[in-house]
Amino acid sequence: MRIGVGAVVAVVVGAALVALTGCQGPTTAAPTPVQSSDLTSSDGGFDRHAVVGVVLPAADGSLGTALGDRLDAAGFRSDVRLAPEQDGAAAQREAVDALVRGGAKAVLVRAVDASALAGVLQTAHDAGVVVVSLGGSLPASGTGGDGVSADYRVPGGDDEDALVDTTVDVVRSLQRGEKPTVGD
Repeated sequence: MRIGVGAVVAVVVGAALVALTGCQGPTTAAPTPVQSSDLTSSDGGFDRHAVVGVVLPAADGSLGTALGDRLDAAGFRSDVRLAPEQDGAAAQREAVDALVRGGAKAVLVRAVDASALAGVLQTAHDAGVVVVSLGGSLPASGTGGDGVSADYRVPGGDDEDALVDTTVDVVRSLQRGEKPTVGD
């Protein structure tokens, strides 16, 4: 019995289609979406052991330690970056960029110079990283026209413990794929 060239081609094409079909589709479950306040980020739920970056001015070292400890205790992997007093805005831009490139799922920022972060925060948004402002608003760079680049804002205050508690609660909500109740 002879097999024609057409039959061989049909078998090869069929095998290739079966192999390609097996490669389609996600390998992990997609996170539950959390709607960004600027409607541009692809933020959503993330793994409980995800990296959560914290970018603060050098003067907020104790806040950085408290946030790092509490985030770690909540099951996240904190990465706290303190910007030096000299050229702090540039150091914060570099820190946010490094955290985004390092796979952080959320970045908490208290800006030295908020206007200096607009471009790097847009990059974070484009990468799907959730940006949470600690204290003041962060300026927009073509994001949603709302004038704020942060997806969420945790109002600052004099009580550092309350700020840490609220911030960790916001990160937990984001991790579960829920919209936080504070910091719109």
